[in-house]
Amino acid sequence: MSTLNNINILFSGIIVGTIILQSAIIAPTIFTTLEQDNARKLIRNIFPKLFKFIALLSLIMIINSFVVETSPFLKIIYFTTFLLMTINFLIIPATNKSRDEGNNQKFKLLHSLSVLTTMLILLVHSYVIILGL
Repeated sequence: MSTLNNINILFSGIIVGTIILQSAIIAPTIFTTLEQDNARKLIRNIFPKLFKFIALLSLIMIINSFVVETSPFLKIIYFTTFLLMTINFLIIPATNKSRDEGNNQKFKLLHSLSVLTTMLILLVHSYVIILGL
């Protein structure tokens, strides 16, 4: 396996690790340590960076997949990761606005979409790592 193929597996590992770190350690710690207003400000600052970081990694993976021989299945995974992280980034303002305005139904919908797509990405990239694709 070439070094460029290994880079995509490494990036899948970084994506998995970043999502786990953010979801299991950073976000819960922020909410249990800081007052609500400060926690909200910090979370609203971190999540856009998380989504952009994962989108950037997946964009590099997409480009790399055209440089080295990569299965169509993996290209779809990389593109889907980029697309979903971009969507998650783009819905942040609407998610925040719905929370601020007390529109709980809209907030739950948008937040659930973001959480589900992020967990899907976590699972798919874990699969890529386990199989060494």
